[in-house]
Amino acid sequence: MGVILGFLAVGSVFWFFFSYLLGYRNKNITMTFDDRFYTLEEHVKAIEEKLTQDGKQVEYIGNRQFLVDGKKYLFVERTVSMSGVPMQQTILEFQK
Repeated sequence: MGVILGFLAVGSVFWFFFSYLLGYRNKNITMTFDDRFYTLEEHVKAIEEKLTQDGKQVEYIGNRQFLVDGKKYLFVERTVSMSGVPMQQTILEFQK
């Protein structure tokens, strides 16, 4: 019984840390695209298209900053290994 609880505790901590690393936090916008982007311009265009498709008003202000529905977000990009395959994660972090 104690071993099972230990596995659950370790698994929960790992899942929380992994989710936090990938940007799944309150008020953040997290996206994963099928394509990999090598330039900032391509990535910004894809973000604008995706958010517009989702029915949001989006404007790129420059310097990795977006206005989404009147709220300011900072664009952060991470590459995370998923089952040994690198995955590009797109995160718009909410700015106060």
